[in-house]
Amino acid sequence: MRRGLAPRLLTSHLLLVALALSVFVAVVLTVTERQAAAAGIEADRTTAAQLAPWIARFYRERGSWEGLVALLDDARIAPQMPMMPRPAMGRRLLDIGGGRLPRVDQPILVLSRSGDVLVARGVSDRHVQARRVEPDRGVPIGETGRPVGYLFLGAMANPESNPLRAVFVRTSRIAALVTALVVLAAAAGAALLWTRWLVRPLKELSAAAGAMAGGDYRTRVSVAGRDDEISQLADSFNDMAFRIDAQEQSRRRFVADAAHELRTPLSLISARVDLLESGVYTADAAQWTALRGGIGRMERLVDDLQTLARLDAGRLDLRLVPGDIAGVVGSVVAAFEPAAAEIDVRIESDLSPCTVRMDAGRLEQVFTNIVGNALRHSPSGGVVRVGIDRTDSDRVAVFVEDDGPGVPVADRQRIFDRFVRLDDSRGRASGGSGLGLAIAAEIVRLHDGTIHVADAESGRGARFVIELPAAVVA
Repeated sequence: MRRGLAPRLLTSHLLLVALALSVFVAVVLTVTERQAAAAGIEADRTTAAQLAPWIARFYRERGSWEGLVALLDDARIAPQMPMMPRPAMGRRLLDIGGGRLPRVDQPILVLSRSGDVLVARGVSDRHVQARRVEPDRGVPIGETGRPVGYLFLGAMANPESNPLRAVFVRTSRIAALVTALVVLAAAAGAALLWTRWLVRPLKELSAAAGAMAGGDYRTRVSVAGRDDEISQLADSFNDMAFRIDAQEQSRRRFVADAAHELRTPLSLISARVDLLESGVYTADAAQWTALRGGIGRMERLVDDLQTLARLDAGRLDLRLVPGDIAGVVGSVVAAFEPAAAEIDVRIESDLSPCTVRMDAGRLEQVFTNIVGNALRHSPSGGVVRVGIDRTDSDRVAVFVEDDGPGVPVADRQRIFDRFVRLDDSRGRASGGSGLGLAIAAEIVRLHDGTIHVADAESGRGARFVIELPAAVVA
């Protein structure tokens, strides 16, 4: 079973916090122990400095160290240590030569100048040798410059007998443990909230992706209040979902429109065949011509659909070579002149030679559609004007104007969509499929050009303009 992202993030966060706390506690305890040991030694050194004159007087009066331990055992005094109160009761002092010798309960060590053990209580010779106690680190006993020995008291003689160190270490360990547990609990709570905040939009993205995989292309993800990489991911997902939904809607409309467009000529052909079979129509040349016309419209529609499919798949290969655009437009104009004369429409052309990189066959298809539309929308006695303008050194514009009703401003972008007719009945009756301008726009785009429609300069009719990049002639 796969572990979710949230438990793994939470576990890794807590492990990092635990590692950091471990290092911190170890450092704090080490520093505290060292400082406590140093403080204990310093406190014992102060007490040893007070005790040294009494021991020196004892040595001068007795002439030896014998009996010093017994004398100290017979007195009572507690050491002076910071943060520890001196006992108010139970203190006894021994008179020695008019002075009074305090007694301590801590380990005592007296070394000669050569390091030999003179007096030891609570410290063994082996301990002294193992720790390598140096005499000059003790408190001198006797006159300055000519000591008779060196005194080590308490932690100075045996670091393990330092009560201050033990208290500090025990207190520090308890405090560190409690602090670590509190910090770890707080970190766990913060990590849990942070993990939920971080993972929640990812879960929403995962659910939305699953819904999209199931066919729901309208699902969206909301990450309000965030401005980070996850919000960028959500925005990208929503944009992708919007595009996929738009493409799906376009595909459905395309299939529905294509089925409708195919059904119309098929229905006409089927009805005419039924009438011929029933004897209502006579199988003469007019009927055969009508049938061929219906079949021709179906063939053109299928060709347009195939062209669009190849454009969508990126499989429409263009052979772009430098050529004179005026020659391509001129051949299209010449091909339409007989049809224009039949409907009493005049074609005027002003074609200046201009070289562009083009696929002549595909651009001929574009201009055939544009000029054909202009003729269909021009009234009897109207004029279709075709010309070429050199807008600048890098662009060539080909325009086609008619005297028809024009294109409303609201529809000037929509007419380049698929299966769009501003006059459905007229377009279908005249053989238009509503795909010509969509195909023309795609072919122009593949030439790195643009196509748009505006009002004719005469003030009446439409003006289609195709701009193409000019070719550099060596």
